[in-house]
This record gives sequence, structure tokens and C-alpha cells, in this order.
Amino acid sequence: MPDYIDIMHQMLAQRSNDVKFVVAALYKFVSLDDAPQLREHLQDCCDKAGVCGTILLADEGINGTIAAPVPAMETVLTWLQNDYRFSGLSLKFSASDAQPFLRMKVRLKREIVTMGCPDIKPAERTGTYVEPAKWNALISDPDVMVIDTRNSYETAIGMFDGAVDPQTTNFRDFPSWAADLAKQPDATRPKKLAMYCTGGIRCEKATALMQDFGFDEVYHLKGGILKYFEEVPAEQSKWHGECFVFDGRVAVDHGLRPGSYHMCHACRMPLSDADLKSDDYQDGVSCPHCKPSLDPQRAARFAERQKQIKLAAERGETHLGRNPRKKPAGVTKS
Repeated sequence: MPDYIDIMHQMLAQRSNDVKFVVAALYKFVSLDDAPQLREHLQDCCDKAGVCGTILLADEGINGTIAAPVPAMETVLTWLQNDYRFSGLSLKFSASDAQPFLRMKVRLKREIVTMGCPDIKPAERTGTYVEPAKWNALISDPDVMVIDTRNSYETAIGMFDGAVDPQTTNFRDFPSWAADLAKQPDATRPKKLAMYCTGGIRCEKATALMQDFGFDEVYHLKGGILKYFEEVPAEQSKWHGECFVFDGRVAVDHGLRPGSYHMCHACRMPLSDADLKSDDYQDGVSCPHCKPSLDPQRAARFAERQKQIKLAAERGETHLGRNPRKKPAGVTKS
């Protein structure tokens, strides 16, 4: 089994500059019948090591993103690797100049990625993994429908060549879109499906759903977009744009460096530099995405919150109302 710490240091060796914080996106579908006890032990391990982020635990497995200096990350990776159930954990590493999370939370959930289909069991059956090195060839096949299983606020800033965007606002919306696709007549129904998402977890679960809908050839990008960025050279990339991530970096580019987008601290949508120049943008209050539907009472609350954030900054304090981890309504991680 590959050593998790070795995998991390391989990533670090590819960077010429010093890495202040390592960001690890991880998941695995595996039966966990002791999730409540596991939550306590993992929370304690992360707190003592000084790791921040969010990890979700459910009967179906583990999913999360954490960040820490290298020694602290080594501690948590060792803890995870010592539990045989996390053998083969999906891990993607990147770097950040600042801690992108404010606190550490290990949470219990019904699902580690919420699709609302309790009969789907990815630990028992999913589609076929495709390594990043072979992804370009697969999505160039004219018989393949490439499906982005992420949500519309994510697809808006980057997608693969020729990918279909289901235009979902929540992963719970995906089964309905998939059911409509499955109802297409044989003449128009795609022969092969290639599915992807940020870190691999949503597309893995989605492939199990598509198999239940009767699709025989269903593939998914192993490790997701982040692993593709890590392993496929930029000059060979079939990706356009940046990739939304669920932390204070907002997005990353193909080199896994923090991207060019900002976050609306009212609706949590990714914002371009042009959005920041819009008359509808007011820091912490509104942006072009949310201003048209923003009622006066909510605007007043946001303005007061922004005032408190500013006062806290002047005192040299961190106001938790501005939480870079908080995500747009309906967001499902990775």
C-alpha cells in the first residue's frame, strides 16, 4: 500500500518554493459502523496536531479537506493509515501560503456526499476508474458523453472539453437529471459515460446511480479534477478555466496554485475581477449574482455583519462570521 506521507512529500518535491500549509482532500467509501466513536478520536487527533478543516463521517465512509503545516499533516495521515479501513484512501494534495480554514470540525452525516438515494452503495459497486493519464483519450471518443457532476456555480469557472453541464444547484438535483437522460430513446441515448467532479467522490457515487439506470459503460476520473491537475502537464490539458475548491482559496489553476477568483461573502459565489467592479458588488453584502434577489432586511443584516468583521480586524481579531469554508446554498463537497 502506498505510504500517505510519501505521497505528500512527492507533491512537495515538485514545488520549488517552501510550502507553508499542505491541503489534503480525502475520501473513501467504506462501511463504518463506529462513526460516532471514530469522530471523537479523529477530532482529538486533529486538534492536538493543529490541523484545520472539515471531515465528514457516515456509515458509508469518510470525506473531507484539511490543511496544516507539514509535521501536523504527517500526524493525521499516520493516524488514518493505521486504520486498515482507510487503506487505499483517495488523497489529493496541494499547497497554500495561508491556512484556508478557521477551525477543525469532524461531523457525523447520513451521507458523506448527499445525493438523497440511500439505496446507492458505492462501496459495493461503482463505475470504472480512469487514471488521469488516460482521461484525455477517453473524453476524445465520439461515443462518450462527458458529464460534469458538479453544480452550476462550479462549472461556471471551468470545465473539460465538450463536457455536458447538468446545471444543478445541488447534488440532490442530479438523480432527476440522470433519470431524464436514461429515458432517452436508444437512438439518442449515449453508449458510454465519462463522469468527473472536483476530487472524485461525487462522480464515483454518480456512476453507481447511472448503473442502476441501466448504463453499462460508465467511467469516472480517478481522483477528480485535482488529481488530473496534479498528474497531467498543463500543455496536454483538456481543461479550460479554474477549479472551484471548498476553502478560502476559492479556486485553483492547473498548477494547483490559488486561482484568480474571489468569494462573495453574502451568497458565497465565486467572483471574477470584473464582478468586483460591478455596481452590484458591495463587500460582504452583495454581488452581481445575488443583488437582484436580495431583500432589504437581508442586505441590512449583511451590512451589519460586515461592519463587525471590519471592527474585529481593527482589533486584530478574527470574526468567525467571515468563514471561508462556508459554501453556497446547496453545495456538496468534492
